[in-house]
Amino acid sequence: MCLDKANPIFTIDEAVANAVAQNQHATADLVVLDSSKADRSQFSGKGLQKYLQTLTARCDVVMGFPVEAGHPTLPANMLATLPYVRTGFVTATTGAPTSSFAAMVAAHKTMGVVMLTVPSTYFTAQNMTAEHVYYTNAELLSALDNGEINAALIWQPWLNQQLASHPQNLRVSPIGLSHAVWNIVGLYPETAKNSEAVRTFNHGVASLVASGRLANIIKPYNTPTLHQ
Repeated sequence: MCLDKANPIFTIDEAVANAVAQNQHATADLVVLDSSKADRSQFSGKGLQKYLQTLTARCDVVMGFPVEAGHPTLPANMLATLPYVRTGFVTATTGAPTSSFAAMVAAHKTMGVVMLTVPSTYFTAQNMTAEHVYYTNAELLSALDNGEINAALIWQPWLNQQLASHPQNLRVSPIGLSHAVWNIVGLYPETAKNSEAVRTFNHGVASLVASGRLANIIKPYNTPTLHQ
């Protein structure tokens, strides 16, 4: 299994991979990569397709890929394992409990988003004055800390990773709008859909979900399970 230590959910991927292997009475063969210094163009379009081909030449399953719950879009020629984490975009505030998106707009609250992410699609001509756009998650969180905005609509895995290393008092809640809920899956080539490795991985995830053990594995990382 391929894991990327630059991925915000690397720790979860590693824990799930080892638990799946143990559940299936196998030994986890983990290939740990680091994409932090890679050319970012390889993570979209044909670049992503080529990158995944390189990884699947080394691994049966490439872990840590996000797909929208209910509307999964996969790279060309790839299939997905059973999901093992449910996550997505959340609202973070430093003050009062988070109200709904509509209520924040009505109260003239300012909300920050990262450019070209799902939350940026929530704003229209009628409410665009509430939107503040940033280039990175780090810039977005800094703007929230500095009081530039009232709320940050942010990718939960990144936020969890940040709070684990730099704790701060934030109120975090689901956005409650369309396209905000995502699943984390493993990817593998269409040609490998009946392979023993893929069947083993899916059987292991299904068993961990059914026994409730998956929830215990993920709980320390403050990430919802598939039951939530």
